[in-house]
Amino acid sequence: MERSKVGPDVDKKEKKVGEKESNDSFAKDLGKEVALLTPPPAPPRSEIPEASFLLPDLTITNLFLNPKKRLAVTLANIGNSPLPMGLGNLKIFMDGQLKGSYRLDSLSDQPFLQPKENVTLTTSLTVRGRREVQAHIETSHEMRELSKENNHLERVLEGLPIRPEVVIKDLDLTEDLELCIILSNEGEVDLRRGVTFRIRVFVNGLKISEFDHFTSEVLKANFGNRYTIDPPYRVGISGTSKVKVSISPKLPPDDIRLEKNILERTFIIFPLRMTPQEKQEFSFSVPYPRLKDDGQSEKVKAEVRWEGGSPSLMLSFKGPEHIESVPTFSGKSPLKVEFPIHSEETRKERLWRISVINLIDKKVEGHLIIQHP
Repeated sequence: MERSKVGPDVDKKEKKVGEKESNDSFAKDLGKEVALLTPPPAPPRSEIPEASFLLPDLTITNLFLNPKKRLAVTLANIGNSPLPMGLGNLKIFMDGQLKGSYRLDSLSDQPFLQPKENVTLTTSLTVRGRREVQAHIETSHEMRELSKENNHLERVLEGLPIRPEVVIKDLDLTEDLELCIILSNEGEVDLRRGVTFRIRVFVNGLKISEFDHFTSEVLKANFGNRYTIDPPYRVGISGTSKVKVSISPKLPPDDIRLEKNILERTFIIFPLRMTPQEKQEFSFSVPYPRLKDDGQSEKVKAEVRWEGGSPSLMLSFKGPEHIESVPTFSGKSPLKVEFPIHSEETRKERLWRISVINLIDKKVEGHLIIQHP
């Protein structure tokens, strides 16, 4: 009797267990089928390898000083596509102040910087003392890169000692058309009075004068003043004269960059003899100018001097076709005007013209003086 009672309960339990196992097996099989039909989730964008993008990546890899303490910058393309060089600028800052800006296409003769290639630019910037130097690349919106976070580099560089730096600021002519030399100090320390300079003057390739000069006043730092020297033996200038002046201190610590102590200029002097209401035109050629060390352009200077000095003359200046004409000037003697000539504007000698007009009913006599690099 006991067996007949126990048997049905056991059968029911076994049946429920079998049904549960069957349901679990079905759910597992169904889960596998769903998993097979569902695509795997895409990896986050940050996990996609950079190699899948064909883009350039411009970076600044080095800032350093060459043996003359001029700043040099190395740029590299660490991307996997050629970099067009005409779509950006390199800017240089020293202690937070902008000191230079360079188009990228001026750094190389090649239109593209290939992957894994680099280019080094030696700038015209001389570092003096301890400076914080920053180099930054600005690219146009047209140029896509893998990253713009590496377009900047900062370094602290130790440059030349901070000392006076004397330069020949200008050459000029006295009322008697005799040469005078104008010095200035672009360094960060004043040059004391009583410094001896050896000065040499060449005209059309011949040494005309050589003498020692003992400075009678302080040359103030940062172009604080201009100091004029008249050669003890007068150097007269006439016609077309190529003038070269060099200076050198007796003691080397009195000047740190002797390569800046030479200045060459060409003077062209036209005599003026004008009747009342007369107009005269003068022409001359200017050669292709060299870019100055500080990156500034050279200049053509024109000056008219005449007897009496009354406001009787008008000056009109015309350059080559691609250079805008300068407005007409009038005034008292001496009448002076300057025009910048950029090194990239002209590759050979170009003709320039100056017109001088006598505005009064009297004769005028004097000189037109041209000075150019």
